[in-house]
Amino acid sequence: MSFTSTGFVLFVTLTTATYYLTPKRFRWVVLLAASYIFYALNSTKALVYIAGTTAVSFWCAVSMSVAETTCRKRCAELDKSEREARKALKEECKRQKKRTLTGALLVCFGILVVLKYTNFVISNIGALFLGADTGNSSALHFSFILPLGISFYTFQITSYLFDVYNAKYEAEKNFFHYALYVSYFPALLQGPISRWNDIKKELFDAEHPFSLKNTEFAVQRILWGFLKKLVIADRAAEVVTYIFDNHADLPWYITGVGLIFYSIKLYADFSGGMDVALGVSELFGVKLAENFRQPFFSESISEFWRRWHITLGTWMKDYVFYPFALSKPFAWMGKKLSKCTIKLWDGIQISLGKAIPVGIGNLLVFFVVGVWHGAEWHFIVYGLYNGLIICLSTLCKPVFEWFAKRFPPAMQPFLKGWRVLRTFILVNISWVFDEVADLTQSFSMLRQLFSFGNGALIHNWRFDTFSEKTIFTVLFFCAVWLVVSILKEKGTDVRERIALLPIPARWVLYLALVLSTPFFQAANMEGFIYAQF
Repeated sequence: MSFTSTGFVLFVTLTTATYYLTPKRFRWVVLLAASYIFYALNSTKALVYIAGTTAVSFWCAVSMSVAETTCRKRCAELDKSEREARKALKEECKRQKKRTLTGALLVCFGILVVLKYTNFVISNIGALFLGADTGNSSALHFSFILPLGISFYTFQITSYLFDVYNAKYEAEKNFFHYALYVSYFPALLQGPISRWNDIKKELFDAEHPFSLKNTEFAVQRILWGFLKKLVIADRAAEVVTYIFDNHADLPWYITGVGLIFYSIKLYADFSGGMDVALGVSELFGVKLAENFRQPFFSESISEFWRRWHITLGTWMKDYVFYPFALSKPFAWMGKKLSKCTIKLWDGIQISLGKAIPVGIGNLLVFFVVGVWHGAEWHFIVYGLYNGLIICLSTLCKPVFEWFAKRFPPAMQPFLKGWRVLRTFILVNISWVFDEVADLTQSFSMLRQLFSFGNGALIHNWRFDTFSEKTIFTVLFFCAVWLVVSILKEKGTDVRERIALLPIPARWVLYLALVLSTPFFQAANMEGFIYAQF
């Protein structure tokens, strides 16, 4: 059931009415029932995956909490002089919890890996050892049911398991509370990736009385998400499809236009989906974490990833980067390289003891990000491209800072503008490894993009698949979006600002928002890109 379908609108309307007609202490039950009904309407067969993973991870988390509590009680019973016995108890507890955590992760990630990556592994093994054509080895492929939102709920479960293992908090004792955390339907399709200690307060502790103002704000956000997806993203997709499919017959600057329109498509698609998800959750009074913060105002690739898919970035930082960066091998490497520095001009020094371990950690993180995007080599290269740029920027940070100090205060805005433009260009180049069939197309588009001598090459440009109206519509609504983004970047709460307008002006804006989507939406509706994750 797509977020933009009539069925979903009716489902949310019915769920919201039922939610507020139910006594407050049972409202979470309505959300749990709605979440599993939503999942069943998409695929009843896939219910076994989410229910099974929920049950296994719940039991493992409780087992780890019990082991931790038992260990603390037994340590408290020992005399202070019995340090060795206390140490032995803690070590045994840690080993027991580690075994339980390992088993839970093998189940959770095992299901994810088997369902998403089996065919990728088989194809590449066939190509490597059997000389099989990876594109024509369908006889070796399996047809799996891919559960809705499997990556998102698996990552949520993983964060919960690690936090319980590290005794950040005790495991939840109510299985059905935990089941709602895993399956909460507004966030199930494409995130955000929530943390248990944050979402628990929203789902179970707060009362969430009905508020007309909150409902108004929620509906605004949902409608804004619909406009982003159905008007901007789906219309931009028409341009992207044409240019990407015909890039070999088009000049370099048209290929560049295609990449910019893909930026528009991807951002509008994903952030539009987030607006719908967060807006629907706001209908129940539940605040979910923001997933975007004006990413195209970023001054570096690392800042871009702190603003783009924020919850995935923080998940990767907390559960991939830090565990490796703080591990003994990395500590040993940093210590060995601590005295290794590259001395440049004017006292500039690059410390390899810090830059190399951090760089390797970032490469690992973005390799995982690439694999997470899909079981294709071009996604892996996409991740490594971003990781490599961040590694180089970390290594060269002292040089960049030296140059920045040489600019007078009056020139700093121009320097910032250059950084934003540079980051935008680097991000757009990365898309040739994202929205493509394979690496062959990626490298073909790269060659075309940097073939500046083919400026007069237009053998196949025509408006058969889209019209000039499509381009103008996308650009107009992008301009509106840019104004909203600038206001948000300056700290303005746009919805609060609208609420302060006179009633006639406010209703003009509401009607424009309501009518824009059906009037300007694309003829061909596509599903949300990240819904397949």
